[in-house]
Amino acid sequence: MKRDIELLAPAGSYDIAIAAINAGADAIYLGGENFGARANAENLNTDEIIDVLNYAHLNGRKVYLTINTLLKNKEIKNDLYDFVRPLYENGLDSVIVQDIGVLLFIKKHFPDLKIHASTQMTISGKETVKWLKDLGAGRVVLPRELSIDEIKDLKGTDIEIESFVHGALCYCYSGQCLLSSFIGGRSGNRGRCAQPCRLPYDVIYDGMLINDADEKYILSPKDICALYLLPDIIDSGVTSLKIEGRMKKKEYVCGVVSIYRKYLDMILNGEKFEVEESDIKLLMDLFNRHGFNESYYYTKNGRDMISLKEPAFREENREFTDYLREKYSNKTLMKPLYINVKCKVGEPFEISGEVDGEEIVVSGSDVEEAQNMPLELETLNKHVNKTGNTDFVFEDIEYDMDDNTFLPVSEINDIRRKYLDLAYEKSLAKFKRECEEIEETEIAKEEVDSEQRLITVSVSSFDQLKETLSRDFVDRVYIDLNLFPLDDVENGIELVREKNVSVYIALPYVARKDDIKIIKDNYLKIIKEADGVLVRNIEQYFFLKDLVDIDFVFDYNVYVWNDETKNYYDSLEITSTVPVELNEAELLERGVKDEEFIAYGFIPMMISANCAFKTLDRCEKKNDRYALSDKINNEFVVRCNCSHCYNVMYNCNATSLFKYKDDIEKLNPKSIRISFTNESAKLSSQVLDLTERAFVAGELVEDLPNTTRGHFKRGVL
Repeated sequence: MKRDIELLAPAGSYDIAIAAINAGADAIYLGGENFGARANAENLNTDEIIDVLNYAHLNGRKVYLTINTLLKNKEIKNDLYDFVRPLYENGLDSVIVQDIGVLLFIKKHFPDLKIHASTQMTISGKETVKWLKDLGAGRVVLPRELSIDEIKDLKGTDIEIESFVHGALCYCYSGQCLLSSFIGGRSGNRGRCAQPCRLPYDVIYDGMLINDADEKYILSPKDICALYLLPDIIDSGVTSLKIEGRMKKKEYVCGVVSIYRKYLDMILNGEKFEVEESDIKLLMDLFNRHGFNESYYYTKNGRDMISLKEPAFREENREFTDYLREKYSNKTLMKPLYINVKCKVGEPFEISGEVDGEEIVVSGSDVEEAQNMPLELETLNKHVNKTGNTDFVFEDIEYDMDDNTFLPVSEINDIRRKYLDLAYEKSLAKFKRECEEIEETEIAKEEVDSEQRLITVSVSSFDQLKETLSRDFVDRVYIDLNLFPLDDVENGIELVREKNVSVYIALPYVARKDDIKIIKDNYLKIIKEADGVLVRNIEQYFFLKDLVDIDFVFDYNVYVWNDETKNYYDSLEITSTVPVELNEAELLERGVKDEEFIAYGFIPMMISANCAFKTLDRCEKKNDRYALSDKINNEFVVRCNCSHCYNVMYNCNATSLFKYKDDIEKLNPKSIRISFTNESAKLSSQVLDLTERAFVAGELVEDLPNTTRGHFKRGVL
């Protein structure tokens, strides 16, 4: 049967990889010992991955390697090539990447390797998809937040589309979460997320607790089960149905794969599609968090998507798991071979056949005439047909045999083994590749004259704007559309212009189809009046770049962790913002030429399509704010952007690096940014005073109390 739609399964270990293939996955994705977004999974070493590749390829399946984290300079320069090379040479089908620098590196050094753009890239629209295709991506893995209609809008981009249909659902847009990173040093961008979203929180509004005592799991979504929606998802243009779960057990993966295989085949065979409730029950038995949701395919957000309750103990369906364990463990799939066996007196004993279109022949000693007991066909067949623990089964054997022959059993066994070895080699030969050694090159770091350094300030209210404009050292103001009332933006621009200060528009954090329409209908006139824009999603850049002749600055969350990425964006004349997860030493090694450095601000921890107000049935669509309080009473302020229907959760403490002004100046960034979000006029004034003293007057100052230095000294692993 032709499989036009791919069923893609996770594999957190070697055993799970084999079992997933046995259960019916068309392809599996797995992590190696480096660079995967599930660093805490068992993962596979290089030899294990090669073994899985061979097993998959013999059975017409594919294997994708996850390199879906952000890479530091030294990792790309010293480790990435050696990590990928043996897998590339052994036929690796694809790599899944988050980092643009990694994408460019792979395309350059492993030109025949297909590249999938990870969901961690937060791909939200067709312009980004077209750009990634031009860069060399053959597939995009969509954010779970996209709707069926938004996916349909990507059909004309002529690229494979992969979408999640089952498994865990992150609360945050993938790639836009720093919560685990900042509260515990375990970065989701490095595959080490500690899942703080699965912990209990109190929701505080106007100083009052607004969630019930038994509904504290406000950031913990139920798992996805989109089984009922498979026909619609396939019709939308999705070509790969992805199951999440590289941290899950073998029985989970096998069970989910086998059930989705059943219904996908039903669709591909043109049968009536009807989901049996017993299969949903089996999926529930394997794992669920207070039931399932159907992701965002037809739902924007809401209460039904969130667990709310503390995880409950689930009694194992032992009969089902025992069945899965027994049926799908070990290498049970075998490639069929069709052979001819010649056993003629006076001629060499011979086994021949066609393997993947190529004729192969293995010959042995001449067959003798029997003196006593001739070789029986039954005996010959018994020994020829012993494929044992190989990857093959003889589907059909034709014999050309004389009646009175003699041949030692050892000779039969030897020729059979040689034939099977040759069949194995020939079956995999078409997947093998060669690649050339690369020479390491050092990239010279150009220094920037510190006298050219600019001071920029991002504001989210008129009070902050007025305080900012009262200082004569400010070179640029960002008016943040994420929080600044749209009706006041033009007045704000006018105030900035009166001070002869550059004015930039800081765009929203989300840029989906409807959001781009809002930019076109409501923001475009304002943007044209500005000197530049701060881009928070790369879709915004591709939409605007041919419409306006202004400066583009990429915010910290359009990640630029290494030279490969930085040099590419530099070539587009885009200013980048220094990554907030790299430490001082890593930034010195990487260089921050022509970039902007955030010296102060409440860094966003999460950008989410879901909203606690909506979850608690309190949505009034008024761009309000609330706080989430954790078990040690840290309060994270959350701001609602109701025009674009998303939330921004800010760190409980502001990052403040005034104390390290000498260290920052050694980095020589082009500009220093002060980012205001929730600050009062009084606090804004205090921060601006410190800015002037540290970065204008050059004084040594202490940071404000109850602030953090973020990752500037510690970084992430």
